[in-house]
Amino acid sequence: MEIDKVIAKVQRLLSLSSSSNANEAAAAMNAANKLIDQYRLSEADLSSNHSDLDPMMEDSDSIYETGRINPWKSTLVVVLAKHYGCAVFNNMTFPNGRKVSHYKLVGRKSDIAIVRYFFAYLMAECQRLCEKEAYGKGKVFANSYCFGFVAGIKQQFLESRKEAEKEATGNAIVAINRREEESKNFMNQLYRLKQSKGSSQSQTDYRAYSQGLEQGKSIHLGHGLNSGNSGVRLLGN
Repeated sequence: MEIDKVIAKVQRLLSLSSSSNANEAAAAMNAANKLIDQYRLSEADLSSNHSDLDPMMEDSDSIYETGRINPWKSTLVVVLAKHYGCAVFNNMTFPNGRKVSHYKLVGRKSDIAIVRYFFAYLMAECQRLCEKEAYGKGKVFANSYCFGFVAGIKQQFLESRKEAEKEATGNAIVAINRREEESKNFMNQLYRLKQSKGSSQSQTDYRAYSQGLEQGKSIHLGHGLNSGNSGVRLLGN
């Protein structure tokens, strides 16, 4: 099954769960996450038994472009890329003497598509929620909230992966776990890149971070999975 068909199946699944009941919403979210992970595990199982069904590639477009890097956004790119077995690098250009960062993905086509789906949705959702929760509370609160949100998303993904692996073969789990390394090796064959330090924030409001963390852990990821946003790029700082 191709990734676009999996996304469509997730859509149908979530459309059946329109209840405002928090438990039902959480169940739908978990089912959507699990479906994505099950797809990747089954696809990896096929690849391990046959010729490579999903070869390595460099994404032709940037997932995130900006003249001034926003640390929580670049962290979100890295979290998603790592979870879905992709490598990411910053291809900087200097048009008219102005530095512009272009975050590019390297990996398997289906993994890149999943990262792009989730990044477009989660960046927009984090911004929307932050505007609501951090209004009038200052820049430190807003940045801390967003970093917490990304940390919560990371936890949610890890829990979903553990559930999906319970029904997967050993070969599939091994294949999925080595995809990030394979992507990095392929990237290093294409380019000689210097290791960069991870993004960080100078000040943290731990109350805001905790609030964002809980929101990220409970956000309904499936709402962003639709067949029309695979090419979406949300640009800006």
